[in-house]
Parts: sequence; structure tokens; C-alpha cells
Amino acid sequence: MIQQIEKLKEIINQNSMGHLPLPYRVDLMKQIGNSRTVQKVLCECCKKACSSFPEEFCAENLLVEVLSEMDSYLYKNKGIAESILVSVERLRNYVEQSADSPDDMASWAIISLGYAIRYDAASILAIEDYNGEDDDAFDFESWNADFICSIACSGSNPFVETGNVEKRKEYWLWYVKMVLEVSQNPNVKYQSLPVCKRATPLIDIPVRHQSDNTIEAQFKDILSYIMDCEPQKFKEGLEYDILFVSTVVDMFSITSSDGDRITLNTKNCDKICNTLRDIRKRMYQKDPKQGAWFQVEIFLKNKEQYTFNFNYDNLEQLPSFFQEPDWLLGMFEKFPRSKEYTPLWLRKIVGRRKLYLT
Repeated sequence: MIQQIEKLKEIINQNSMGHLPLPYRVDLMKQIGNSRTVQKVLCECCKKACSSFPEEFCAENLLVEVLSEMDSYLYKNKGIAESILVSVERLRNYVEQSADSPDDMASWAIISLGYAIRYDAASILAIEDYNGEDDDAFDFESWNADFICSIACSGSNPFVETGNVEKRKEYWLWYVKMVLEVSQNPNVKYQSLPVCKRATPLIDIPVRHQSDNTIEAQFKDILSYIMDCEPQKFKEGLEYDILFVSTVVDMFSITSSDGDRITLNTKNCDKICNTLRDIRKRMYQKDPKQGAWFQVEIFLKNKEQYTFNFNYDNLEQLPSFFQEPDWLLGMFEKFPRSKEYTPLWLRKIVGRRKLYLT
């Protein structure tokens, strides 16, 4: 393999784009043969790309958490490939929403790596109907992590714009050297995961003030409507837990103190959800910097006795169905807030996007 690596170095140096064409990489990976070792090669590419963006890819980054999971799976046999697939599927839409900059491409490479781990690196070891085409012959979603990382490290796709040829060449020369060492010592990590040197700050969210007499009157009206629209379903002497969760979709539920679920007809549910969304919007407009709540829980004794619990910041309180990063990002885009009112977990999702109110 040493002679082959030297030949590949010549090819890289002679390529006008500083690119290592896909056919050579396919042959190289097939020569390695072992899918786990090939996955480790792709993992090292992702770590290389992330190291180019230390501010974005510190230990607090969502994608670094997934990359760490993959690294542990590949080198320590921790976890299972199916679990990794769940992680990347959960983040895929979130990453695709903004895959248009070099560091975004590093994130997309991690998603690609997840599929390579789950499907035995078939995207490079078993390309369907492959006849020696280069990377530009394939769709964005079919690119391998090694090529995606070359875009991240060089700042551009060589088939779209030449960009920084020297950086691209530097990456591919690093790549062939790394492949040789990983193939010879597959159980030894070639490089470490990104490390965040900054201490995680303790975030003290200020007290919010988004309610007033008008808002309280609107809540009272909708609670009366809930109790009166289908009165036969509510029993005297029982208390009720009313939960409304809303991001890109809504969830509305009523549970009585004896454990029964109260189901209202679709027309009434739609009216209640629309009203609660409207109240949230009015609250947000009072002071947008404070953000909008994801969830409101109402503990109802009767029309005159009730308490509210608004959830602006607690991810764990949200039903798991609503914890999708792309949904939460969409909610933030609709109701942006200032950074001081943004908890750490939500800051991770927002990332470097310029969405905060000032």
C-alpha cells in the first residue's frame, strides 16, 4: 500500500483542483476491505474537518456529541449502529436547513458518516452501478464523508468553484497519509475529538414579564370555553390537567384527576389551539426578547381556580415527540429571543446562526 499512497500523492499534486478523484479512493478503500476500518477512515476525516472550526465544533455542539458516539462505537465497541442511525436521522433535517457554509459541510459529513456506519460503508465500498465516476456525478445526499470534509477544509466544492486549491491539496495529502496509518493500526485513534476549552457557563435566565390583565382575561375565557363546549365530559369534584404544546405542530390534551383522558371534538380542539397560539403571540409581542413559550400546562380546579405553568426553557419537560432539533429551530426562527433568555440546550441548536434579538 505504501507504493500506492506515493502514487496518490503524485495524482493529488498534479490535479489542477488539488482533488483526489473518487475512483482512486474507491480502489483504496476496497484494498483495505474491512468495512469497520473504512468507517474509521471516514470518522478521522470528520474529526479533521471539525478541528478546522474550533469555535463551532467544541464539546457543546450537537454534532460533536453524535461524532463522539460514533467514535466510541468504532474504537471502543460501545453502543450499536442502529442507535447511531437514530441520532443522525434526528439531526438530518436540522443540518440540511443550513448546509451552505464550510462548517455546515463538516456537520453534513458527520451525518454521512452515520449512514456509512449503519450500512457497512456501502456508499464507498459498494456504489451501485459504479463505473469510475467522480464525486460530481452524484447528488449531495450521496457524497461520502471524505469528499464532504474536503469541501469543509478547503472552503468550496472543486466542481463548482476552484476555491483554495492549496488547502484542498493539503487535506487530500493528509488523507492518504492518514489512510495508510489507520489501515496499519486500525485500533489506534489517529486523532482526538474536538475539545471545548471554554468552561460551560452557568446561565441564569431573567424573570419574564409577558402577562397583563388582558392576557389573563383571554386565558379565563378559553378555560370557560373548554369547560362549557362539551360539559357532559367534565365531572364535578374532579380537577383537570390541561396541556398545550406547540412548535411546528400542536398537541392538546386534558387529563382528569382520576386519570381519564378527555377527548373533545375536532372543531372545539381547533378553536382552543388557535386561541392558545394567539395568546402566545400576544404575550410574545409584549417583549419579544423574552421569547415565546413552547408549552403551557394549566391545573384547573374550576372556572375560578386555576394555575399556569409556562415552559420557555426546559427541554426535558417537552414530550419527546417535540424535541426534534429542526422543529425547535423552526420555533426559534418564528419567535426569536435575545441570548440572555436562551438556555444552553437551545443555544446549541441555534448555533452560530444570526437569529438572536439584540
